[in-house]
Amino acid sequence: MACFWFYQNEIKLEIPSSEDIGNVTFYKIQVHVSGIEWVVLHRYSEFYDLHYHLVLDHGVSKDILPSKKVIRNKCPEFIERRRKALEEYIQKIFVFLKQTMPKILVDFLCFNVYDSFFLLQDLSSRCFLEADIVLSTNKSYYFSTLEVFNSKAFQLHAISQFLKKTQPLLNNAESRFDMSPVLDLCSQLNVLRVQGSSGTYLKSNIILNKLSFELSAFKNLNILYINNVLFDIIFSLGNIRDTLLELHVANTNTTKVCQILQCDVIHKYNLESSQKWTALEVLDLSNNNLTEIDTTITLVPNLKKLILNDNKISTISNLSSLSNLSYLSLSNNLITICNDLHLKLGNILTLNLSQNNIVTCKGFSKLYSLENLDLSSNKITEIDEIKHIGGLPCLENFILTGNSVAATVDYRIKVLEFFKERAKFICLDNEKPSQAELDKVSVLQALSIIKEGKTPKLTVNTAN
Repeated sequence: MACFWFYQNEIKLEIPSSEDIGNVTFYKIQVHVSGIEWVVLHRYSEFYDLHYHLVLDHGVSKDILPSKKVIRNKCPEFIERRRKALEEYIQKIFVFLKQTMPKILVDFLCFNVYDSFFLLQDLSSRCFLEADIVLSTNKSYYFSTLEVFNSKAFQLHAISQFLKKTQPLLNNAESRFDMSPVLDLCSQLNVLRVQGSSGTYLKSNIILNKLSFELSAFKNLNILYINNVLFDIIFSLGNIRDTLLELHVANTNTTKVCQILQCDVIHKYNLESSQKWTALEVLDLSNNNLTEIDTTITLVPNLKKLILNDNKISTISNLSSLSNLSYLSLSNNLITICNDLHLKLGNILTLNLSQNNIVTCKGFSKLYSLENLDLSSNKITEIDEIKHIGGLPCLENFILTGNSVAATVDYRIKVLEFFKERAKFICLDNEKPSQAELDKVSVLQALSIIKEGKTPKLTVNTAN
């Protein structure tokens, strides 16, 4: 983004053309600041209002603005003459005022939208007015690599640039600002939402996801949401590895977990203890392009909940050391075979593998702590596969809808039969078994025992 105070000698203002919008003529101002360009549209009346205040408050000569014309002001020849005159006007006042840059001129040329310094001025004022309200409620704030006020532009990038560079000495008291309200708000926030974009910003040539930023200003973050941001533009995570409890990342092009958890140290190959996310309990990396769960996941030793939905993962791996992991969701991935899951998941309580390509349940047979299992919309065809699930002593919720096995005649009865005396505790496909279903299961179990040459124990229902 632009930085006016460091490139004053590389700024150019032009009005190359005009444009009719709703039968009103707007003049197109092109602003160039050291390779950064943007367009601002203003009608003549807005130039007139600007000039009035500049004459009144900033010593601009009264006679340099082209005069009004009421008759035939839509004539192409007149509009062209006015365009040239307005271009000369805006260039003159800019040369006259660029050392002080009054806010009315800053806003007129949209420097507060596209320039990091003037954007931070507005942000500081907003934080001064709103910080107490934010911090007294949920300590949550919506930042973005591109948002500020109504114009939504580059807050985090601007803050990062401020922290990295020495700020200019200004001649105009109006241009000076106190950054402390911004930094104070950042240091106390508990929840941060960062929104990126892959396109250009408004009417400029600024590529939004090329604006680097850091998170070192945030000292007490507990929850961080990052959406549509390229992680290679994050050059520092500060101390959030020690404070963050939840991290939610979505809509990125990352293919490996390390590109997220080690985005600021990706060039390093050894897993140093200083890189561990010591407080993180919830990690949601849904809707990305992850192809594997790489060894970087071990940098989150206290993780309890891992959500990796809507990726391209084909194998469950590198989770055995996460002893606190109790919730794992891998819905809508490319998983086909799940062998010996008890050696990979430990004491897992909830497992969601819906919308994959799983054909057998054999690998689930020793997940003795499992309470909730979602295998909906897979490729399980044989009812006998459920025998591997039936012996799980803690299972309470089991979902199989969307598999062809669910079309089997007496499907619910046959599935519940595998759970034997625990059938009454199983919620199958989000529905508890009815008494009629349980009675049928009891009869089938009795018949099975008789076939084995044993005498079944019959339970008599004495209820009235």
